[in-house]
Amino acid sequence: MLPQKLMELWAGMEENRRITLTMVSGLSGSEFVSRKEGEWSIAEILEHLVLAETGTSKLIRKMLKENAGKLPAYPADDSVLTVRETARPLDRMTEAPEVAHPKGSYGKEEILRLAAQAREATRDSLTMLAGADPRSVEFPHPFFGSMNLYEWTRRIILEHERQHHPQIERILRNLGK
Repeated sequence: MLPQKLMELWAGMEENRRITLTMVSGLSGSEFVSRKEGEWSIAEILEHLVLAETGTSKLIRKMLKENAGKLPAYPADDSVLTVRETARPLDRMTEAPEVAHPKGSYGKEEILRLAAQAREATRDSLTMLAGADPRSVEFPHPFFGSMNLYEWTRRIILEHERQHHPQIERILRNLGK
């Protein structure tokens, strides 16, 4: 069982994913990959989310492995885990780091399968993270600067997917959905 704050992250991620999948569930394969010039398709948005989540999950594992035996224990009172303000708010982002740019090569079934796989890996990474204080390791984000592992998980997985919901809704409206 995950500690309270990590369980809250997990529950929020799962709720966001439920909302995302509900929004796109009735789309045909062609609607899923349909895009206007200069904009991402729903498939590309989901690919972008998968890339960001996979990268964050791998970062957690890498940082925990590199620092094995050197990190303090997960805090007994995890209410101390918070997200610091950054100079660049997530809700004002208009571009993605290059590593999270979709290639646009996945159809509906494939990207949904990859999203499910990424989520399973994230659950495993959170379980690993429960063994160390997430604040004790920081890694720079290309736009947000140095963030600890709790901040990476909250901003780049939990908050990030929610930030793309209005974009998905706009595409659905344009498709007449």
